Amino acid sequence: MIQYVNILTNNGKSLLFRNYGDSEVDKDLLAGFLSAFSSFMQEISQSEIKSTETGDNKFFYISVKDIIFVVCADKEDEDKEITNKLNNIAEKFLEKFEDIVKDNKWAGNRSIFKEFNEELDKIVLGAIKVSIIGFGGVGKTTLLHLICGKDINLEYVPTMTADITTYDGFGGKREVVFWDFAGQENFQSLWTSLLSGTEIALLVTDSTYENVNGSKQIIHDILDKYYEDEFVIGIANKQDLDNRLTPEFCEKLLSTDKRQIKTYGMVAINPVYREKIHEILRNAIETIEKKHKK
Repeated sequence: MIQYVNILTNNGKSLLFRNYGDSEVDKDLLAGFLSAFSSFMQEISQSEIKSTETGDNKFFYISVKDIIFVVCADKEDEDKEITNKLNNIAEKFLEKFEDIVKDNKWAGNRSIFKEFNEELDKIVLGAIKVSIIGFGGVGKTTLLHLICGKDINLEYVPTMTADITTYDGFGGKREVVFWDFAGQENFQSLWTSLLSGTEIALLVTDSTYENVNGSKQIIHDILDKYYEDEFVIGIANKQDLDNRLTPEFCEKLLSTDKRQIKTYGMVAINPVYREKIHEILRNAIETIEKKHKK
């Protein structure tokens, strides 16, 4: 992941710094380090991205119109993905602030660049990926239609591999993309790889003992094993059926030593429940956004 972004003048004055990593960064030390290389950076071709490695990180930097844009990323990050984001950052920043920073007109007030933080977050963090996972027939696609306000088809139509839907009705700063996983047995081997990049997982059950108990294996075999840090929410669907388990009992069955699976009752075929699932997701999205806010 990208650890931090620094935007500075060609003589080493920091305009904007944004930290996305878990550890604190010595900004003065970083500014001094970049300032020491400023003369070298000015010699590189305009708009030509360069990179170097130090320790566990890779630095990507580009000089455009006397402004230096620096991204520090993990070594395992894909170079192409980081360079695309760096180009996007430079383009969007200059589109907004070029008149302020050109010809050394900037007076030294960094607060004017804070409004770029939201745009920067969208570029660096990308969309919030919400994965809807569970066995076939539990109502995953119906739940997605409920979330997006689409007509609900009461006839069961199996999803093939995964359906991807974008929805921006939660009022957060980042776009939200839903991945609706196929639940049939022949697609379950794909779940581990499809979950990659997920920040929120909705684990959907049909509230029967057999299904909830079986769904616990998804947590043990996939989520706890490969995605221990992801935000997982339990959805006890089909609460209108006679043989349903209560959401509280489903929560006890689903929770493990590694995580508590907060579980909510749902009737995905009933539009009345749309506001409830929206509230659940808004709270989860707010938690994710706070996690990245520095």
